[in-house]
Amino acid sequence: MFHPLSKFLPLSLKKAKIEKQVEATMVCQEFNKIIQNIWGEQIYDQMKVISFKDKILTVAILSSILASELQLKQEEIIKKINLKFKKDTVERLRFLV
Repeated sequence: MFHPLSKFLPLSLKKAKIEKQVEATMVCQEFNKIIQNIWGEQIYDQMKVISFKDKILTVAILSSILASELQLKQEEIIKKINLKFKKDTVERLRFLV
């Protein structure tokens, strides 16, 4: 009898104690996709995700104007990320200019 790999993967990640690191990487990738969809490649190139820890996603940004724009879209971005993960994964974004 065969079982889908998706059934065992979460248990394997937990057992290997890398569950949080994998989730952090996936959150960062999802943020990048959302930014590219909203503003495109040109704006995406002006920022970089630094870390994800304690439900706070930290992003370095080259421009204070862009940081303001992201601040305005913060709730929308957080909702999209949390919807993707089907739980409150991200509570807030922190911007470093």
